[in-house]
Amino acid sequence: MSNVGQRARAGMGYQPALDGVRAMSVIAVILYHAGFTWMHGGFFGVEVFFVVSGFLITSLLIEERDRDHRVDLLKFWQRRWRRLLPALFTMLLAVGVWAVFWGSAEQHSQLRRDYPWGIFYLANWGQIFSKVAYFSGTPTLFRHLWSLAVEEQWYLLWPLVFILVARRATGDKRLGRALAATSVAIMVVTAFVHLSSSDVGTTNFLYLSTFTRCTGLLLGAALAFLYRPWTVTRPTRGQAARTLDRVAIVSVVMLVFAFIVGRVASGSTYLILLPLVTLASTGLVATVVHPWATDARRVFGSRPMVEIGKRSYGLYLWTWPISRICNAYQGSYTRFALAMAIAVPVSEACYRFIETPVRKGALGRWLRSRDRGDWRLITNCAAVSVLALLGSMLVYYRSSPARVDLAVDTGTNLVFDPGAATGTTLRVEPTVPSKGVTAGGASTTSTVKAAKPGTSTTTTTTLLPTDLPRRMAIVGDSMAHALFVNLPSGIDRYFTVGDGSVEGCSVYDGGTAVSTRPYTRAFVGCKGWNTKWASAATKVKAQLTLVVLGAWDVFDAKVDGQTLTFGSPASDQRFTEGLQKGINSLSAAGSKVALLEVACMRPKDVKGAGVPALPERGDDLRVAHLNELLKKVAQANQATTTFVKGPPQYCNDPAIAENLAYRWDGVHAYKPGANLTMQAITTQLFAIPVS
Repeated sequence: MSNVGQRARAGMGYQPALDGVRAMSVIAVILYHAGFTWMHGGFFGVEVFFVVSGFLITSLLIEERDRDHRVDLLKFWQRRWRRLLPALFTMLLAVGVWAVFWGSAEQHSQLRRDYPWGIFYLANWGQIFSKVAYFSGTPTLFRHLWSLAVEEQWYLLWPLVFILVARRATGDKRLGRALAATSVAIMVVTAFVHLSSSDVGTTNFLYLSTFTRCTGLLLGAALAFLYRPWTVTRPTRGQAARTLDRVAIVSVVMLVFAFIVGRVASGSTYLILLPLVTLASTGLVATVVHPWATDARRVFGSRPMVEIGKRSYGLYLWTWPISRICNAYQGSYTRFALAMAIAVPVSEACYRFIETPVRKGALGRWLRSRDRGDWRLITNCAAVSVLALLGSMLVYYRSSPARVDLAVDTGTNLVFDPGAATGTTLRVEPTVPSKGVTAGGASTTSTVKAAKPGTSTTTTTTLLPTDLPRRMAIVGDSMAHALFVNLPSGIDRYFTVGDGSVEGCSVYDGGTAVSTRPYTRAFVGCKGWNTKWASAATKVKAQLTLVVLGAWDVFDAKVDGQTLTFGSPASDQRFTEGLQKGINSLSAAGSKVALLEVACMRPKDVKGAGVPALPERGDDLRVAHLNELLKKVAQANQATTTFVKGPPQYCNDPAIAENLAYRWDGVHAYKPGANLTMQAITTQLFAIPVS
């Protein structure tokens, strides 16, 4: 009998151990989504899914080709749609209805953007085009759909490619080697691109795009062409079985290692860990489908692993949005337990009553059993219901703003009075009595006003320069952005202001801020922050640039595998060197620099903030140390840089410092806070000599 005939007869059949591999993968992803610090790399579980899918789907296509001498595309896609679409649409509908009644304004705007991409399995490209990094900002309810989009795009395109390139079994080995080489080539190119550019848009593309994330799918497909162990008819060989089990052990160890040490925004992800995970996943899949790997098949084919694996798709779909709704994504064991107590039953109900019946054709059989009148009534009712619900949601989300900036205070209107902090009236006098020049080179005028009857004579000193408004850029981190967007009305009389903030970056090109609370911030995508500062200053032709930062500078940090303790010489050097880099860029742009004193912070856990209340921010000693560093840097750059004292109330007046009307999360300014800051610093800014 020919080899083709043998393969046609000895099909792969159901491989329960593959479901066990899926179970391990989805557990890793769920723990990663929970925010546990000991599972930072759980997102690599998605890559394991990709390898399994590439191998399984390609094996099925090969068997259909060998058996029927053709591939029925319509039936293939129909099987995929029945397997995937019902659960997805159910989740989209349920989460959408929840968001309508209980979601925040930010979630409404996010869903407005995410819904169309999610429905058409293009979520990965939606996240790329949104220019919002997958690993930063407030995570959206549908953030996890990117990986399902990559797989569905594979299911749509790969069968077409398969028909074109795999018509004959005689070329399978050669094709398998070509696919493996292509996968490796993409890994190398991805690593090279990441080394060449750390821009957030590039990193986002590398992590999310179908082109860069198809390596696991391609290597799984290559394995399917090169490796069909179920055709083995000889009895188990002891040494071969032990070797296979050892391969499984090594593969699992490598995967667990990556699950624990990986960081989604780390450079090592693309250079080392992602290729390592892809290869380890391929080794594990190759082992568990081999009939001689008895121990590996026994573990991964065990009943609990198989049952979890069968439900892995639904678990992946439901656990993330429910965890996000329950705020169970920041490392809280209590909230994680609550989210799982909701997500697991919901997923199970979806699996039993929607996924499985539709996949097995129950819906089609039931519809075919109805007579024509019943079928017409059912169809019409279902269509009207779905259209009404989807139409209502479409109108609702369409009316939501395209983007919600939580830093913007829309409920307060303040008119700026630059002299309110000192109780004086500051203005430019049209007359010219005795003139002088302030330390900043601004014209000054002293006038004596006639006193009202029954009052004493008062002197009002006007310290405002005559070249108003001054051109100023505000740069720094999210604190700078919050100050800019909440500047009070009337500020334009005194300043023409441009925004050069680079949120989440401060003065760092890399490394990770580490909190004692289970939270980290990787400064990926921050390369070139100083250039963006300078560009903002150049754009408004800034005479002066106000540097506002501190939110990310009070933490311990991990840089190149080393921990830099806050306040240590190495930590201080990292901050001061970064700040000096920013000053040099601003000076080269022709702008003087003002370093704003870091205010005492009183962080609060606020819904929708994205960042929890981190204790380091509330440590006044850390803030004081940071201000000493700012002063030293200003002293070292006296010709270009000035340290500017902010409002003292944030440190000594709890009624203001802890009032969320001033700072909406205890860190970032709202309009009253921005007004307070500008009142405190305006005369200091005007005292800085500018050209």
